[in-house]
Amino acid sequence: MLFDLIFLGLFMVGWLACAYVPWLAVSVATRGNAGMMLLPICLFTGVVGALTVPVLGFEGAGGLKASFLVAFAASGAILAVARFAHQPGTTREGLESGEWRQGEDSNQR
Repeated sequence: MLFDLIFLGLFMVGWLACAYVPWLAVSVATRGNAGMMLLPICLFTGVVGALTVPVLGFEGAGGLKASFLVAFAASGAILAVARFAHQPGTTREGLESGEWRQGEDSNQR
């Protein structure tokens, strides 16, 4: 029982590390603009993706490797979706200062 918990804990640490790598790479590449709000989402997505591998029936050494790859890929996919979904010109600073108004064209100023 204790050994199962130890190995499950080690798997979780490995999956979290694999899910952290894409966020770290985007954060370094964009000089810290990966978003701290996306970090827990990336980690959660990586662990959920990795847990789906044995649930789908992939076991053994191949399933273990696949779970780490899926943790990395799922986290990277969430980051890609978040980066492509970002609309330019709608920054938090612009929204808080009142520069952007709904229904107004920003080019008419």
